[in-house]
Amino acid sequence: MDPSFLLAFLLLLALSTPCSACNCKIQHPQTYYCTSDVVIVADILGPGKNTRTKRGFRVNVIKVLKAPRGTPRIHEIYTPINWVDCGYGLRTRQQSLLLIAGFLRAGTVFFTRCHLVYFWYRLTREQKLGFEAAYRAGCECEIQPCLICKRDCPQPDFRECVWKQKDCDYKIWEGNHSQYSMCVPSMTGNCEWTPIQKSYQYQTPTPEDSLLTQNDIVGF
Repeated sequence: MDPSFLLAFLLLLALSTPCSACNCKIQHPQTYYCTSDVVIVADILGPGKNTRTKRGFRVNVIKVLKAPRGTPRIHEIYTPINWVDCGYGLRTRQQSLLLIAGFLRAGTVFFTRCHLVYFWYRLTREQKLGFEAAYRAGCECEIQPCLICKRDCPQPDFRECVWKQKDCDYKIWEGNHSQYSMCVPSMTGNCEWTPIQKSYQYQTPTPEDSLLTQNDIVGF
């Protein structure tokens, strides 16, 4: 990409500050999947164990969408205890069917507001399929938001897809690229946008398929 665009892109990210000391990058749903160690669908049952720096939540994991092989069963997850450190806070005592992405540290799952916490039922069928099966095919690609709206977006490198939204008002759950598409290598090797349903036939999991079993935690 044009070096001047990269400089502008980094500057815009630096200026995108949801709260003091908590800087969250704009990311596509596929990027959340690919850059996270763990992605689960879970019910947050209530508060767990707290320490001086982290807050725990008790969870009932409904489905493991991504985790390294050998990861133990997940009963509790942790977030920074302070809001300014991007800690997550419960809005209600119990939150059901949340899509949560995070990272592993010594076998424990950690997440922040800069990771992913979103209601599973609000995703499109294509987004659900992306997290369940499709996004993993594009993890060698990078998705770059186009943040310079007053001129054409720069041409992407062969391992990139440019993510566009109207007026640069980026919302990860809106727009065709976010809701219905993924970035994957094409037959030529270049990364390109493709409709998720074009490559995968979506099938709604049955309740039996959605329940976590001992064999559900797999590596990708």
